[in-house]
Amino acid sequence: MKKIAPITVLSVLTTVIFSSQAQAATFTEMGDAGETLSTAQVIPSKETMLQSISGTLSGDADLFKIFLNGDPFSATTVGGADFPTQLSLFDSEGMGVYFNERTSSSVDQSTLPANNPFTPTQSGIYYLAISVLDLDPINEAGDDIFPDLADFSVDVPLDTILTGVFEPTAAGAMSPLSGFDGAILDEGGSYTIALTGATGVAAEGQSVPEPASALGLLAIGALGLVSLQKNNKSKKIC
Repeated sequence: MKKIAPITVLSVLTTVIFSSQAQAATFTEMGDAGETLSTAQVIPSKETMLQSISGTLSGDADLFKIFLNGDPFSATTVGGADFPTQLSLFDSEGMGVYFNERTSSSVDQSTLPANNPFTPTQSGIYYLAISVLDLDPINEAGDDIFPDLADFSVDVPLDTILTGVFEPTAAGAMSPLSGFDGAILDEGGSYTIALTGATGVAAEGQSVPEPASALGLLAIGALGLVSLQKNNKSKKIC
């Protein structure tokens, strides 16, 4: 009977652990995602990287509950929608993080970039929203959370306002998301949001090894293999 070398077993263990962490998943909206924290659609499973979210807007907004794992986060509808979109991100309490309406003056779709000063670096629960043009996030008092045209000086070029990536600085910036309001300038349609640095949300009781834990498992496995090898050698000497 052939013996499997300890280094081979360790190599297989390494491949299994890290390949499972590298898997990517797509998620499709089920029914109609809500517009509030309590009605946001929860994307399940924290076991795989979330590659994209697909759904449909009909003159409304969709809100999704996701988990950011500390890797560079980004979200974009460029190439994933044929109508003007808006993207906004909120923390676990519903406080605004950042917002974008247009990626550029020639691209009507939105991007929350990874290389922006407002990009979150802390892991945890977040809410990602997509809305049709000019349907904006508001707080309970009905105030905009992110700046709109009226919040800028007339000296600021319109193109800068439309294509900017903004943190929450409008009248409702200090309060959590309550819903969406504004003129509906486009009914919307089907969309796909491409993502990096995000996973689903772990279900209650679900335990997912983080990279450090995975390394710990490898270390334990390596020690076990070394111990087994020593025991085999001792038996041979006896």
